[in-house]
Amino acid sequence: MLLLALDTTTAAGSVALWQDGLIEERAGDAARSHAQRLPGDLVALLASHGRTLRDVERYAVAAGPGSFTGLRIGIATVQGLALVDDRLVHAVGTLDLLAHDAARAPDAGAGTTIVAWMEAYRGEMFAARYRVVQASPHLDGVGGERRRGGATLDVLDPPIASAADPLARAWASAGAGRVIVIGDGVPRTSALLADAFGPDAALREPGPLAGTLAALAAAHGVATRPHAVVPIYVRRPDVELARDRAAVRPTA
Repeated sequence: MLLLALDTTTAAGSVALWQDGLIEERAGDAARSHAQRLPGDLVALLASHGRTLRDVERYAVAAGPGSFTGLRIGIATVQGLALVDDRLVHAVGTLDLLAHDAARAPDAGAGTTIVAWMEAYRGEMFAARYRVVQASPHLDGVGGERRRGGATLDVLDPPIASAADPLARAWASAGAGRVIVIGDGVPRTSALLADAFGPDAALREPGPLAGTLAALAAAHGVATRPHAVVPIYVRRPDVELARDRAAVRPTA
């Protein structure tokens, strides 16, 4: 099955092509918006391997949370392409992708706690907490582990939008053992995370996630009709909050 995966939940995002294993994964250009790059990035990836959009049998898309604008553009792009050729879509939450990406590391053994930690702005983080039940097989060679599927994870705390300090300290006090914190929110809050989880916690910025998305979709994903893909916002978008504030503003 030829599967095309797209993540637009961060400024750079990524795309990946999969068929019985990861063919190629490409990070996007953060200097250009997703609206400028799509669907061109997808077409270019396919063309470099002698394929076209008509050859794609399934699509996969990161469903959020993340950048609200990027999330909507990514989902709309995949929905439109899938509708044209009557294809199904795998939608996977971005925090789940971060957790599975971290779980592929050699030091993520069974019992490891993984905290997915994304920048949500407004002084908040998008976050979720997981535990590794069964570690990922680690193979020699680039991308080898992605050909056999990944780790088995339990969700300890589902996605939430929260201020960083109280959330990190609450989760740190909830359990001991190996901790990996991963996400684009790590750099800004690294001192807080090290203080909360201790000096032995592994604090990691993620690489491109489209390859992990493709692997999860191919191994475990449930595909749906394009129109049934729903963004995972976790909290209400800024545009909705601004509209509500405008609606209740007193008039002179």
